[in-house]
Amino acid sequence: MRVAWLACCALGWTPIAHAQDLSFNDALARASDGPRVEAGRASVRAAQLAIGPAGQLPDPELVLGLENVPLSGVDRYRLDRDEMTMQRIGIMQEMPSGLGARRSMAEAEADRAGADLALAELEARLGAAQAWISLHYVERRAEALQALAEEAVAAAGAARGRLAAGAGTVDETIAAEIEAARLADRLAELAAARVRARGELRRWIGAAADQELAAAAPEFAVDAGQMRERLRRHPALGAYRAEIGAAQAGLAMARAERRPDWSWGLTYGRRDPSFGDMASIEVRVGLPLFQPWRQGPLVDARRADVARAEADTHAAEREYSANLEAQLAEYDALSANLERARSVRLPFAVQRAEAAAGAFAAGRASAAELIEARRARLEAELEAIELEERRALVGAQLTLQYGESLP
Repeated sequence: MRVAWLACCALGWTPIAHAQDLSFNDALARASDGPRVEAGRASVRAAQLAIGPAGQLPDPELVLGLENVPLSGVDRYRLDRDEMTMQRIGIMQEMPSGLGARRSMAEAEADRAGADLALAELEARLGAAQAWISLHYVERRAEALQALAEEAVAAAGAARGRLAAGAGTVDETIAAEIEAARLADRLAELAAARVRARGELRRWIGAAADQELAAAAPEFAVDAGQMRERLRRHPALGAYRAEIGAAQAGLAMARAERRPDWSWGLTYGRRDPSFGDMASIEVRVGLPLFQPWRQGPLVDARRADVARAEADTHAAEREYSANLEAQLAEYDALSANLERARSVRLPFAVQRAEAAAGAFAAGRASAAELIEARRARLEAELEAIELEERRALVGAQLTLQYGESLP
């Protein structure tokens, strides 16, 4: 039993006490609260908080000064001898054009941040789903291999016993030992794969990945018609549409810059009481004299951005539609292949292995034939597990991207 013991140690299957096994849905829920998603939520909050200030007037300016102070003569530096000398205080307020466009731009940025958040959450859930499924089926493969490894170790021991009793051959004993060692090597490879899969799961859900997985694998209800209807809800397409909104807001801002900014000011001038105080009001307006060289090209550039964003969105819609059809076809093909593996190939391989074991016990089959039959049974089991894993991966991608609910 030494080989089987080494295989178990290599797999790290020593039972560990955990408060609760980690189910597939638990992993998805934890991925939705991961650091990347939290960063996206913070970006959304920041963008939403920036909407209000974007449409506000700039702060007014306080104006303080002295005017017409004599610098020479008998009244130099005196503030009460010349009627033009005054102490001035006032306020200036800029009135930039396009405040509404600036608010629209901030709203578009918030929409884009929201779309990026939805895409980040989808990426995290997809990553966690793929990692959980990969780890689950690595353990399934290890269980199948371990069962055969124990049989191979028992067969090797029996071969040694027959050789010692003079009933077996050296070739038979060597073949049994080699088969046991080969299976131990494959178990060691699966142990490394298990570590990698758990590390990938830890990337998405943190320390919770160290929990034992729940035994039940997810089953996905793939409805092709509903998924085609929900194609436009894909977060990636939402991100493309948000880019269109941002480009349109940028175009509106460029058009607003064609209108000149202006400002107004109100000033109070205090003079010597013998002359009386004064007040003044002024309005300043920018002169858009260089529109053909500045504002005009900017509008054209932003219009080109809108056209680019719309073209990118149309291309993405076609791409995701093609990907959806390819994934649906792959899911159907894997389902059919899995059904054949479960109903035809695996049962025949099991029957063949059982028949070979009976024939070997009766002396009608060689050890090589028994080993070959058991190997074929293992490969049939592993094939069924691989097909089930591939179908689960495609089902998770379809459900998370285009489905409304999870299993």
